[in-house]
Amino acid sequence: MKKSLLILIAFLTFFSYSPVQAETVTKNDVQLRNDVILNLLFPSIDKAIEKHFGKPKQFYCEQILQIKKKVEHETYSYFNVTLQLTTFEGAHDFPFDLVTITFSNKNTMEWRAIDVKSRRLKPNEITNCRHSL
Repeated sequence: MKKSLLILIAFLTFFSYSPVQAETVTKNDVQLRNDVILNLLFPSIDKAIEKHFGKPKQFYCEQILQIKKKVEHETYSYFNVTLQLTTFEGAHDFPFDLVTITFSNKNTMEWRAIDVKSRRLKPNEITNCRHSL
């Protein structure tokens, strides 16, 4: 009898325990994801900057502003990724430009810039990689 009761309690305990836990995404997870995306986009960023300015430019302070999944029909989707960065010349010298680029992988395996905007930054706007358009 005791053995049957013990088995019943063990059985009920085993099946009432749910291993499902809420998934939590940490800031570190998001930063890691963003770093991977920026790393993969690096050649496309260089190409878009050179095309926009007519010459290569160095940049820093890259940050992803938005990622959108676009669904055209149930069997085809693609992504638009909008990022922001600051260009500079020489050893972090003026002029500094705040650049926003939207990339898409629509109908291609390569990422291509579909929109590029830039704005010259004033000296008082250069602050630890935090700018806004």
